[in-house]
Parts: sequence; C-alpha cells; structure tokens
Amino acid sequence: MIKAKPEDFVVREIAGLSLLPSGPFRVYRLSKSGWTTGDLLKHLARSLGISPGVISYGGRKDKHGLTVQHIAIRDGRDFSRQGRNFSLESLGFSDRPMGPDLIRANAFRITIRGLAETETAARNLEETKISGIPNYFDDQRFRSYDPARGFFAEKVLRRHWNGALKVFMTSVPAGTRAPERERRTALFERWKDWPACLGLARHPFEKKIFGYLVEHPRELSRALHLISADEVSMQYAAFQSHLWNEVLRRLVKSRVPGAEAAAGAAGDYLFWRTLEGDASAFFAGLHIPAAAAKMDFQDAPVRAAYGCVFDMAGIGPADFRTKALRSVYFKSFPRKALVIPGNLRVLGEEPDILHPGRKSFTLSFELPRGSYATIVVKRLTLPFAA
Repeated sequence: MIKAKPEDFVVREIAGLSLLPSGPFRVYRLSKSGWTTGDLLKHLARSLGISPGVISYGGRKDKHGLTVQHIAIRDGRDFSRQGRNFSLESLGFSDRPMGPDLIRANAFRITIRGLAETETAARNLEETKISGIPNYFDDQRFRSYDPARGFFAEKVLRRHWNGALKVFMTSVPAGTRAPERERRTALFERWKDWPACLGLARHPFEKKIFGYLVEHPRELSRALHLISADEVSMQYAAFQSHLWNEVLRRLVKSRVPGAEAAAGAAGDYLFWRTLEGDASAFFAGLHIPAAAAKMDFQDAPVRAAYGCVFDMAGIGPADFRTKALRSVYFKSFPRKALVIPGNLRVLGEEPDILHPGRKSFTLSFELPRGSYATIVVKRLTLPFAA
C-alpha cells in the first residue's frame, strides 16, 4: 500500500534550468498536494486573471502525494503565493517556456505500508539495482479506461464514431463513485435517446454535446469535434501506451522464463527477477516505438510483436493515419524497454503505525522523465515463486 498519507509519496522534479536575471518568462517552483497539475494550473490562471495559455510546464504530477515541479509564466510580474495545499515560489527568469525537454529526472521518496515482512522488498530492491525493471506505462496512464467500453482511440481508428463518443461519454473508470457510476450507466442505457441523455447531463461539456445531438441526432462525427484537443490527445496517448505495454509484455514472456505477473488496469505487467546473458543484452539496448502510421523498428522481434498485437486489435499502421479530431494525431517516439532506478536505497524499515502488526518500508530513487515510480513499487513488492 502506498499514498496512505501525502508524505508517503514525495516526488521532486529535477530540471535543467538556466535562470536569468530578466526575461520574458518568470520561472516558479510549484509545490502541491491534493491537486493534479492541470486542475491547479486552471485554478491559478483564474485567480491570477491570466490566460492558461501563458503557463507552461514539463510534466503532469499526480494529486496523491507531495509533488514539486517547475512552471513558467509569460508575464514578468511576481505571482509568488501560498494557497490551499500549494505554494508558488519565483526562482528567476528564462528566455523560453518550461517544457518536457528540460526535465532531467524525477526524484522519489516513497513509503510502502501494510507489509507482513520487509525481507522480500529488500531482496527485490537489490535485484532491481542490477537488472532494472520493464519500463511499463502504469495504471495512471489508463484512468479513462473502462474494460467494458474499451479504448476511445481504438474506436476512432476503426472510424466508429458512435462507439468513440459512447466510450467517451459513458465510461466508468475504476474508482468512480456510486452516484456517478449510476448516472453514467443510465446514459449508456439511454444512448441515442438524446433528450433523455441531455436530461441526465450534469456538466457544461455534457450539456453541450447532448444539446448538439438533440438538434443534430445523426451527426455523431461532428459531435466528436466538440471534445477538446487536450482530451483527445490524452485518450490517444492511453491507447498508444496500452499497445506499447502489450508489446513489451510479449517480449518479456518470450525471453524470460519464470516472469511474474502483477495485475494492471489494462492488462498484466510481467516482471523478470534477474536478467542474464542474451536476455540482459537484448532488453538493455532495446527501444520500442509508440504505435503510429510510421514507426522505426530497429529490432525484428519488436516488429513481430507489434504485428501480433495489431492483429489481435484488428488494426494496422495505416489506420493511424487519422486527423479526424482537431488535427490531433498519433506520433511515434522511442521508449526504453528497461530502466534502472538511480540511487535506489532503503531509508528505513519500521512498524507501520497505520496498520498494527504490519511493517513499513521507505525508499528513495530517481527515474528518467516518463517512467513510473509505481512500477518500481510493483516490482519491489512482487513475491516471486521460489
């Protein structure tokens, strides 16, 4: 168990900033808890009376835990302040906006709770220092995913506009509270009865979509264009990440005897205990491209694995040539298949004050941008078969 308390999950962004005494962008350190990066930046824009478009950042940080990151505002005024569960501290100026390319790594301090014993985690930690972990996208990437509805982007690739809109408007992701789950189920059951759906709509965006469909009941593809580009981009990224994970999972299964599975929101994660010989050399130098119309395959096994994954999904690279929604498109990029956490060490082991009779295990490490600390936790708590 992690994130039982905000201080159990601390992440600090390590950025390569070149601060200046003056410039068009003022750079800030943003510390927060209980906010997603997106929600807090919207709040800041409203409270400061500035456009959200003048705020730039390198990466989204989770709402659970204590997070520290950098943002830049294209405005010379000093907006430093303390707010509800956040602080904004001016650091200086820059001649460019904050972006992902400036993030060198993320540093983590994590407490794992509710452990019957800590010997397994300690042993797994030492193995991870040597063999690393598969660099999966973790469940946070799939928060919009509902197994009963499928992926929004998959429907778009099939040109199934009704299905895509239905997924987007009625999905019930894990963790959805009962009243909202019931409302979305009612939307699903009344789908295409647009006046009824409009009556169930709660949010302005829903009212906009269903209001449009009341007036234009057959124009589902046009209704999709009412979804923001940011939302479409996140939905596309979720499906790309799912396909990437499936490729890596197949490669691990085929090359690592005795790989152990941990359940995930959109499929199992397979982990090796140690890597040796040919398997170690293969994964250490492996980069897997994200799915798109044009992909750079440097390894034949990756091409073959993608072929199997595409066949099971009933799609192919040509299907990714779509600019159906606000010119948001699928772009391929290489991602390392294996990552070794930097400076991985144990900070302490002690009785868990939140779970009597159990133990807690605190550790720290660094990861490159885009890698998931929760994947490290999954690996450290996995009880491999003897």
